[in-house]
Amino acid sequence: MMNLRFPATVAAVLLVLATVASPASAGKSDLPHLPPLNEPATDVQHKGKFVWADLFSTDMATTRAFYTALFGWEWRSISEEPRPYGMFYIDGVAVGGLANREPPKDGQAYGTWVHYASVPDVAVAQAAFEERGGQALLPLRLMPDRGEFAILADPGGAIVGVMRSTSGDPEDFQADIGEFMWYELFTHTLDPSAEFYKSMFGYEIYEREDTPEIVDYILSAEGYARAGVGALPENSDTVPTWLGYVRVENVAETVDKAVKLGGKVLLPPKPDTLGGDLAIIADPEGTPVGLLRWTYAKTGEASQ
Repeated sequence: MMNLRFPATVAAVLLVLATVASPASAGKSDLPHLPPLNEPATDVQHKGKFVWADLFSTDMATTRAFYTALFGWEWRSISEEPRPYGMFYIDGVAVGGLANREPPKDGQAYGTWVHYASVPDVAVAQAAFEERGGQALLPLRLMPDRGEFAILADPGGAIVGVMRSTSGDPEDFQADIGEFMWYELFTHTLDPSAEFYKSMFGYEIYEREDTPEIVDYILSAEGYARAGVGALPENSDTVPTWLGYVRVENVAETVDKAVKLGGKVLLPPKPDTLGGDLAIIADPEGTPVGLLRWTYAKTGEASQ
């Protein structure tokens, strides 16, 4: 069980997302034009696979500089004011998006990563979340080239996106250095949360016994491990959080570099935690992101 403290709260995220669109405009294309998720387009869908990530930030310039320097991501602007948005790439592969949002009234910088899972019907997924005690932070939106998506909170308050890509989902692949390769939900309600996502995304649940300090359950679909679920300490006031991990060559060196760039260490690499090949940092706005060094088996098995 990892002793983590994530700075995010659902209330703060609501403030950041509030400027995206008003409820009255639900379903309209009120966001910048987004390119297709998959090119060339396919009809492949992988329910429960995490297919995209967006970072919502109140300090776009600082955030962009941090991630491009830390991971070597290339920045490409998609739109300017009044709704600035851009995308990070690594070796020509899109990694995630970055959207600028006005800070809360107290002026404090704030950001959050939102990771999107593929679903066959966003409206159905949104309704199912709400019926089970979750809520829609950003109700269903339609972008013609990108598809339908929504940003939701589960009953515990953990934020996750759902998406149905009009161009199909990316195939399962081995993540390269600099790409997101793993996703984990940290929660106070371990068993109920695992069952919730099983019902939402059709996962199978497997108990993980070899690395209990990292993950308690594996959520699997189509024969692939899609995500993990880990327990937060019972006495922790940390908000339940979905965390994405980026594959890096050297965790300790990446942590040191992150600190020099203005980031903070939330979980340092430790020998008793995956041999020191895992760490969690926060960017200059306090937004957590995981780091993971991973060597794939020679069988060619995909991980995502």
